[in-house]
Amino acid sequence: MSRHHPSLSVAAVVLSLVLLLSSQANPARGQEAPDALQGTDATDAALSTAFSYQGRLQRDGAPFNGTCDFQFSLWDAATAGSQKGNVLSLTTVAVAAGLFTASLDFGNQFPGEARWLETGVKCAGDAAFVTLQPRQPLTAVPYAIGLLPGTIVDNPSGNGFKGVAHTLGKAGVVGTNEGSGGYGVYGASADGGGVVGISINWVGVYGETKALASTGAAGVYGKAIGPSGMGVAGRATEPDSIGVKGSADASGGVGVWGESAANTGVFGLTKSASAFAVWGRNTAGGVAGRFDGVVQITGGADLAERFVVTGDAAEPGTLLVIDGDHPGQVKPSSGAYDTAVVGVVSGANGVQPGLTLHQDGVLEGDTQVAIAGRVYVMAEALSSPIRPGDLLTTSALPGHAMKATDRERAYGAVIGKALTGLDAGTGFVLVV
Repeated sequence: MSRHHPSLSVAAVVLSLVLLLSSQANPARGQEAPDALQGTDATDAALSTAFSYQGRLQRDGAPFNGTCDFQFSLWDAATAGSQKGNVLSLTTVAVAAGLFTASLDFGNQFPGEARWLETGVKCAGDAAFVTLQPRQPLTAVPYAIGLLPGTIVDNPSGNGFKGVAHTLGKAGVVGTNEGSGGYGVYGASADGGGVVGISINWVGVYGETKALASTGAAGVYGKAIGPSGMGVAGRATEPDSIGVKGSADASGGVGVWGESAANTGVFGLTKSASAFAVWGRNTAGGVAGRFDGVVQITGGADLAERFVVTGDAAEPGTLLVIDGDHPGQVKPSSGAYDTAVVGVVSGANGVQPGLTLHQDGVLEGDTQVAIAGRVYVMAEALSSPIRPGDLLTTSALPGHAMKATDRERAYGAVIGKALTGLDAGTGFVLVV
């Protein structure tokens, strides 16, 4: 180095990882989530990504005094390598007794990889900038490694924090709470997801509890405070996928448990006419559903079974009899006082089956036939008006019922009692 070229020795390097520091600590939290979002106060001033760099400048072996221009660049290697970010140029920097201080801001260039600082300097009497060697390594200060208690990560335009793990079984982000009634990881959002988990080949969010059974602890817990919120919600967007699934591996365990103090414990809803709001299956041949209490069905009024109807499809309200030529099948009635009468096709006048019985692969059929309950039947009052309370039987008019006036012939041929009347002609009569 020429006699006019200064030399630089590093006195201190302070890298303030501003994204990991904050001006205040978070308050302690109880078991219940706070009502207001934490860490979003407008009064918390956001810090920049700048850090302070201090060095000692000597000329001819003696501390330099005066002003100098500096150029700083960031690199990913001690020699050669690639430059990271832009060159920072500072002019007329004061140097006293050889010491100078510079505030450097390379932006988001510190993802956790090693960095080296290269310095160029030009003082009075120098014709050009002199690149000083070697490059200086930038090391993290202790607080940047351990984090200050109550640290807030605040990024106004992107992710506040990102953790990446490359080893099988390891976590990108780990949160631990050794206190009582707190949270290992807590996420809050004013208008989005508080915590979002995404997995390509496994579980997006995984929860596990090791507490004793008597504590009632949960691996995953969801709570809705608003009038229309959901404590836990699942959504399936692909065929055969599952929005929410619960499984139990031990005897006596429950896959999915719903409980409510004043409303519905478990609620199922579908918007498809060919789908099921709630579906239960027992692959071992046991019970698929059990209700310990009163069961109420409000979507229909009769008990039906599926039958195969001989010939053309029978419309709702058609009176059916057993087809002797095709065992197990039924057909529309065609004669008066037929003792083979079996039921009525459900669905007439908007009254749907409340419960349908069917065994796939054993008893075939796609026509729902009411065998109990209230159902509308096609009827005729050509021979006699029908009044509420009259017994109904098959008529000579195909698929229709009529009033049973011949008690001897009516034995074994009655379909039910009329709940409504029919004065003349044909129409629908409600029968039970």
